[in-house]
Amino acid sequence: MTRVMVVDDHPVYRQGIAALLAASGYDVVAQAGSAAESVEWMRRTKPDAVLMDLGLPDGSGVDATARIVGERPQTRVVVVTMFDDDGSVRRALAAGAAGYVVKDAAPSEILAALAAALEGATVLGSGVARVADAGLRSEPTRDPYGLTPRERDVLSLVARGLTNRQTAERLGIAGKTVANVVSVLLAKCGVADRIELAAIGRSLGE
Repeated sequence: MTRVMVVDDHPVYRQGIAALLAASGYDVVAQAGSAAESVEWMRRTKPDAVLMDLGLPDGSGVDATARIVGERPQTRVVVVTMFDDDGSVRRALAAGAAGYVVKDAAPSEILAALAAALEGATVLGSGVARVADAGLRSEPTRDPYGLTPRERDVLSLVARGLTNRQTAERLGIAGKTVANVVSVLLAKCGVADRIELAAIGRSLGE
């Protein structure tokens, strides 16, 4: 049974979504009301998917999405939120969200987005479909960091959640070389850890 976590700071809506999922055959393994709780419960329950609100009391669901996807790339995050502006959609997708649906969508649309995300697709609900061409189909963001081809190769695999060892094996280079490149990438991109680096990689279309 597919394991799903629901993240929303409104208990009534959160419980309603959880009930919808349970009635549809999903195993709701956790419910969280904040960004911090979502990361904590992700680590405890290792869900296959997360339904994520963006407006959380202790931070943005975008940041929580980036943290969850960074730590557990196989978990698919579908944003379910009131925000339908282009900026919110693009930030969520750049953070690693696999879908984006507005809260007033029909239950069937939310379930369809979740099912599609679990199959590996990236889905925008009808309420935000107007940004599809400008977002999902746009050219990758122009590299503002001046990365070399080798650095881009490594960044691409970091963005997919591979370890240094896995990256070295995939590229056929030494693990120490990968570690050195990652250190350079952290400095060039001005970030402190691999999770933030992976988010940048995804935003660049890696």
